[in-house]
Amino acid sequence: MSNPKEFSKPSDPQRKTDDRRADRRRLLQGGLAAAPVLLTLVSRPVLGAQCTTTSAKVSPGASGPGNRVAVCSGFTPGFWKQEQHFSSWPSPYIPKTVQGVGDRQATKFHPCFAGSQFGSKTLLEVLDPSTADRAALARHIVAALLNAQSGRTPVLTVGGVKTIWAECTAKGCYEPTAGVRWYPQDIVAYLKTTMPL
Repeated sequence: MSNPKEFSKPSDPQRKTDDRRADRRRLLQGGLAAAPVLLTLVSRPVLGAQCTTTSAKVSPGASGPGNRVAVCSGFTPGFWKQEQHFSSWPSPYIPKTVQGVGDRQATKFHPCFAGSQFGSKTLLEVLDPSTADRAALARHIVAALLNAQSGRTPVLTVGGVKTIWAECTAKGCYEPTAGVRWYPQDIVAYLKTTMPL
């Protein structure tokens, strides 16, 4: 009869890496239920509060001393790109160029955010869907910027959103706290927890 302990040993380092990735994927796929867990991992001021929706429940003890719980009512990239919602764009951001008295130019992605990949595009153009990790991240970053500027996501500031983009662009990932790395898909998963509408 074989020893049961033999079956619990990892067969190689790749298996350990795959297991860690699967664990992280399961955690992130938890959606809003995972938000309190994710936010427990982070310590930067930009992510120092828990984000919940009016319909979501916060786990017991989550609003204890030192923890802030905020209601987020951010809109998705799909909302912000619809013409009928252009009047909701917070100042100073402009979705489309307005011709006539006091011409107003559509806000460009750059200089709001660094990065030449989207440098010549407007914020509205970046909101268009794409499957590429960096484009999906940019789309959600623009929505997060508009949500933060309009006060819909108290857990994120305009400066914090810009920091997430700048760090991910420079390093390929964002570190919400020392030793924790969020890659584009991880950042998108977090930002989606602030966009229930």
